Amino acid sequence: MREIVLAAGLVLAGSTAQAQDVPQATALWRSENFARPEAVHVPPGSDWAYIGNQSGDGEETDPPGQGYVSRLNLVTGEWQARWAAGFDDPLGIVSQGDRLYMIDAGRHVVMLDLESGIELGRWTISQDNVFLNDIAIEPDGRLWVTDTRGGALFDLVGGRWRQLFEGEPFTGANGVEYADGWIYVVCSGGEGNLIRIHPDTLETTLLLEDEGSLDGVVTDGRGGLVLSDLRGRLLHWSEAGGVTVLDGFEGEDIMLNSIGGTPDGRFIFAPHWRSSQLSAYEISYPPSPGG
Repeated sequence: MREIVLAAGLVLAGSTAQAQDVPQATALWRSENFARPEAVHVPPGSDWAYIGNQSGDGEETDPPGQGYVSRLNLVTGEWQARWAAGFDDPLGIVSQGDRLYMIDAGRHVVMLDLESGIELGRWTISQDNVFLNDIAIEPDGRLWVTDTRGGALFDLVGGRWRQLFEGEPFTGANGVEYADGWIYVVCSGGEGNLIRIHPDTLETTLLLEDEGSLDGVVTDGRGGLVLSDLRGRLLHWSEAGGVTVLDGFEGEDIMLNSIGGTPDGRFIFAPHWRSSQLSAYEISYPPSPGG
């Protein structure tokens, strides 16, 4: 089994089995090597975690060019603080193959080389009064992008934008994830909705509502999801188990933004935007029925 280094002097090669009936999170470390981190992404099959830093005090008001992307090697511990720089306000991040896609300044999708960080392409939405926030990708390369301000959802195919949804239940649409053949969207602004979409038919199912101000959503690798609430809650959701609070950050004003995780759901990385920190967790799950 590949060993994963998550902090200096800490090597994790396996977990001790525990009797449990809900997922549990073990806090591993908290780092301050960041500047307003907004999103984290771990590409499938990669040893790297990519972290977008906004650097300033808020999207659309910061001086241009101050944002950057850091990356951490989860096997060797190598740290590249400014792997790619010169952005305005990095937001959601996703990848496929040797390409990384990122939202910048609420208006652009930027494509980077996954190894070098060199910018290879950029698509800017022309529609006014939007705030693009997070991004997901299907196996065929179709990109899904949320618009939090407009409560809308777009796709981007061949450089062409198309609005797919607007208004209820997408008000405050924030995080988006492709998992197990479905698109999942979570909504902030106090809506707290979790929506599942069939990407071909566009049929929607409202799975959760009134669950805080949800920002991030990532797969747990077993049919469920890990969610972040801006108010400071790290959550797990599954159809069978409902919502479990993994961490509540009681007494802290951190603004928990767009989480990332390893594709198997074992490790989750939670950016604290307001306090410029990043937390790492190991998640353990109850045994599958009959397994």
